[in-house]
Amino acid sequence: MTPVTDKGRFLRALAYEIRRKRPADEALADCIDKEGRGGRHRSFREASAALESDGFVAALRAAGMVGEEASAVLQIVVEANDHRLLASAIDTLADFQANQTA
Repeated sequence: MTPVTDKGRFLRALAYEIRRKRPADEALADCIDKEGRGGRHRSFREASAALESDGFVAALRAAGMVGEEASAVLQIVVEANDHRLLASAIDTLADFQANQTA
């Protein structure tokens, strides 16, 4: 899988967990843990530390899942405290990643 495909898969898995009404931090920690078991532990160690110290959006940035602009917008969505809106925003980012490979 290409890194863009991996990003899309990761973001879709995260959106799915959030849509199931899991707290965003908990869902992200679980997704990071699953990626770590897939042999990419080193690359997600920083994201795990960022999640604990700086929060959800910082962890996504540390993992390389979102850029600076997307994280600025995503922070507002997180602060809205609406799991459906957050899941939709993350799904849209996954769609964007999928379109990058097309």
